[in-house]
Amino acid sequence: LSGSANATMKGIYGVYLLIESLSKHAENCSLTQQRIETAVKYILQNSKIKITEEAHAPLLYIKAVVIKAGDVCTAHTRISLETTLAVDPYKLENSGRFVFYSDERITSGGESSTFGDYTIGYIEEMMKVLVVKHHEDN
Repeated sequence: LSGSANATMKGIYGVYLLIESLSKHAENCSLTQQRIETAVKYILQNSKIKITEEAHAPLLYIKAVVIKAGDVCTAHTRISLETTLAVDPYKLENSGRFVFYSDERITSGGESSTFGDYTIGYIEEMMKVLVVKHHEDN
């Protein structure tokens, strides 16, 4: 399932956290991988969702693509909870992504020194929505 047809998160309590490497522009726009990780872990610490190293846990994937043109920073951020271990019900050896949750935002403008704050704010907002949906499903 993908797009707006997201699956239930019922029974998911452990996730493997993967934060995609950032571009060289991210640090110039005051966004670091550490800031993203801290924001995500802070939101999750008060939820039933725990970070695990378990190999087959659903993947909580965070991606922030940052570009800088002149003094303008722009970021496309995406959060998804997914697994690629979907079982083919027809046993035809098909495989694919099974998406439990997905959201994305675009941030643009502002000063380079404060741009990261806006982007982190959007990441935190998306994580809060994920946690609320998880709570509703469980």
